Amino acid sequence: MNKTNDSLLGQKSVAKPLPWWRKRTFTIGIALLGLIIILVIMTINVAKFETHLATGDTVLLELAPVDPRSFMQGDYMTLSYALEGEVLNELNEKFPENEYYINASEGYVIVALDENNVGTFTRLVNVIPSDLAANEMALYYRVRNNMMKLATNAFFFQEGHAEAFEVAEYGLFRVNDKGEPLLTDMVDGVFKVIKPEVNDLETNNFETNRFDNEKVFDDDKTFDN
Repeated sequence: MNKTNDSLLGQKSVAKPLPWWRKRTFTIGIALLGLIIILVIMTINVAKFETHLATGDTVLLELAPVDPRSFMQGDYMTLSYALEGEVLNELNEKFPENEYYINASEGYVIVALDENNVGTFTRLVNVIPSDLAANEMALYYRVRNNMMKLATNAFFFQEGHAEAFEVAEYGLFRVNDKGEPLLTDMVDGVFKVIKPEVNDLETNNFETNRFDNEKVFDDDKTFDN
């Protein structure tokens, strides 16, 4: 009797394998859930990008000399900014014997905007001040391993249009309320957005200028914080 009961209990404890169609349904369900999560994240990121582009305040940052071309993956400009050097110089003056602090530093650089919205260095702060002047803007920066990270270090463009961007002197940015700059265009020395000549099929790739005229700013336009 005991042997019979033990045998029955053993049989009951063995789990039956799932039918193939249930395994397939489960696998498809997991894949669909993962796809939905990815799509939601992408949608949120696109919405953030569009909001940043539409509502961000405008600033021009002067470019520092770097190698202007690369052929690794199409064409792009390697970018560096004069403001980055000014931030590093200020940190070195404040902490001349504290290399660790400099290499682990982060905060905000306050820039003053001129009549063309070109940002120039004024000071460094730890948090965005609530009493910024009407012509001031805060930009987030961080330093790691003596490398300054202020904005993107590359601007991609259609292959074959490198010559048009050789005259670039400024990067045009939209800055959100967190001080994060988003690069939208390159600008020349007379404050015109650089637009290479393209044929009709390529035009959509270069419709990044959000201004109605050739100048980045109207003469009577004031900066709106």
